[in-house]
Amino acid sequence: MTDKPRFHVIDGTAPPDTPAEQVRRRVRAMPKPEAMIQCHRCGGREVIETKIGILMKNGKPTGGTKVLLCVCCLLNGERVVIT
Repeated sequence: MTDKPRFHVIDGTAPPDTPAEQVRRRVRAMPKPEAMIQCHRCGGREVIETKIGILMKNGKPTGGTKVLLCVCCLLNGERVVIT
């Protein structure tokens, strides 16, 4: 089963040089404290903690995995998990 791989990496195109992209580049380049969380896509520093996979047990929500989502990306309709 050592067939030729179906997927390969390509060089992506750079995002268009719009005013919004210029702001994103500037925000990503800004210095920040080492322990501060920052979105890798937009550079935002606001997050929402959500839970994935909650089960109902005796009428109460239990379990689930906590995940941090970027608020700025979420407002644009993208779900970006912050790790």
